[in-house]
Amino acid sequence: MRRRGYRLLPHTADIRLEVCGGDLSELFAESVSALFSLLADRRRVRAAESRTLRISGETPEDQLFLLLREALLLFTADRFLVRSARGRMNESGGTVEVSGEPFDLSRHSVLREIKAVTAHGLVVERVPEGHVARFILDV
Repeated sequence: MRRRGYRLLPHTADIRLEVCGGDLSELFAESVSALFSLLADRRRVRAAESRTLRISGETPEDQLFLLLREALLLFTADRFLVRSARGRMNESGGTVEVSGEPFDLSRHSVLREIKAVTAHGLVVERVPEGHVARFILDV
């Protein structure tokens, strides 16, 4: 059985995550889901609207960093919460389709403020079960 999802890793000040996926598209989608799980209770978010996040960059590390920055901007600028995410890779990069809804103070609460996604210590590795990523979020 392959590992999926994410777990928190020890870090002195910020939040460090390890995310697993069967392939890169699943890894990227799981990473976006993990980010939004730390922002709000995703079980309370309805999948009312869809948005598309573009995957670009030269390396998987660049791709994940840029994707997570775009996902965080979706929340900070557009006040959009993600319920679920699904990735798709192609020759030019790929996309992550997210479903969710705008933040509604009467139904949603923000669990923590995430200021930024950092490139420091970000790694994407191929493992026998698929892929694993480790990255730090500045809180």
